This record gives sequence, structure tokens and C-alpha cells, in this order.
Amino acid sequence: MAALLIYYSLLPFFALASSLDLPSHGCYWTECQSKWFGGCSSHFSADLSDNCNGLCGESDSPPCLPFHTHFHCCIPETPKVTNRCGRCNNKLDFGEEYICCTDCSEPYIMDKASKLGYCKSGAQLAMQLKPQETFKWVSGPWMKCSAPCDGGVRYRDVACFGSTAGTSVKQYPVDDARCSLKDMPPRQEACNLQRCVDFSISESTNYEKRGVSGWFIALIVLLGLVAVGGIAFAGYTYYKRRTSTSSGFVYIMMEGYS
Repeated sequence: MAALLIYYSLLPFFALASSLDLPSHGCYWTECQSKWFGGCSSHFSADLSDNCNGLCGESDSPPCLPFHTHFHCCIPETPKVTNRCGRCNNKLDFGEEYICCTDCSEPYIMDKASKLGYCKSGAQLAMQLKPQETFKWVSGPWMKCSAPCDGGVRYRDVACFGSTAGTSVKQYPVDDARCSLKDMPPRQEACNLQRCVDFSISESTNYEKRGVSGWFIALIVLLGLVAVGGIAFAGYTYYKRRTSTSSGFVYIMMEGYS
């Protein structure tokens, strides 16, 4: 019994010798090791837990001696580039890319700067770049001017919209901070800057011109109607003279019978 205890206590020192049997990524169970002196190899360990904090299944190895257990160790790795993260619900958002496991299980990240982590399911850690998103200002139509003359102000709606390449949605509203302030179109501007006095004189002049023009057109129409009536009357008179026949009695006076 003492020999077995010594053997299990020394197992951590032979971890490097069996490192060739370790998987290239994911997690693995160790042989029985001492609960006080055992654990994962310092070169590969990421999770030093005898039950993986309740998230891992039981080891397939036989039960260990008292005060010994199987440690569940995970190998940290840098995520490889893939296009599978978009369909996974268990993915981590890192701004410009997603981090996920190739089997869509939950990924665990040890260092956010280097994105070093692992998948406890044994799947490979992956990274997918987000589709490129662009932002631009979109302007609506100008509203009616606030004054007809002497200077008014008119407004329009200006908002920041985003678009993502490769999606069916062409544009969608986002926060204005996403767009460049120096490229922002004006939301208001001055309008109807002419003086109200000049505006009235101009309107009166135009009205007078429209009045003279109306009388002139009426006169031309009247003269045209008179001309047409005269031509019709002359034609009717000429027609009646041509179609009428002379009739009556002719008296011949003879001198001998007078």
C-alpha cells in the first residue's frame, strides 16, 4: 500500500514523459494523482479542477485510491480563422471578430488580449471576422420655410445609418456617434432672404402685367367673334340671293289699245 501511495504521488513528475499522448487541443483527464501534489502539466494546464467545476463528465478511468483523483486539464490554444461562428449562439463578441468553438459549445478565454483559450468539449477554438460595417449620413427633404420673406429658417432630418456587406438589410439607423461629425450635412439653413417690401412690389408688378395681358386676350377673342359673325352673315346673304327665283305679272301696254 505504501508503494502505491508513493507511485501515485510521483505521477505528476512523469507528466512530460507521457505528453506525446495528449490531444492537440481541447481537454483531457489525467491518471490518478494526489489531490495535494497532482494536477495538470505546467506546459498545458488551463483548468486545475478535479471535477471541472461541475461542467465536465466523469472520467472513464477506474476509481483512484483515497486522497487521489483524476484531474481534468484543458490545453490553451490560439483560435484559428473560420466562418462557422456566425451560426453559433455560444460565441463571444470581441468587437471586430467572434470567438467560438467549432462545435458551437461555449468557449473559455484565458487572456482577452491574445484571445488564448480552449473548448472543454474538445472542439477547436475558432475566430470569425465580422462582416464589414460602414456608416453614412442620410438626409431627408427640406421642410417649409418659416417665413415668406425677410429671412426664415427651414429644417430637415439628418440621421446616421449603417450597412453591412453581404446582408439583405441595406440600411439601418444607428447612433449618430458612428458617423463622422465633419461630414454631417446641415440640419437647418436660412431661406427666403428677400425683403418683404421688394417682395410686395414684385408681386404687384406681376399682377398688373397679368391684368393687361388678360384684357388684351379678351379683346382679341371679341374681335375674332365679330369677324366670324360678319363672314357668316355675308355668306348667308349671298346664299339667299342665289337660290331665290323672280315671280309676278308683266303688263304690256300697246298703243293701239290704249
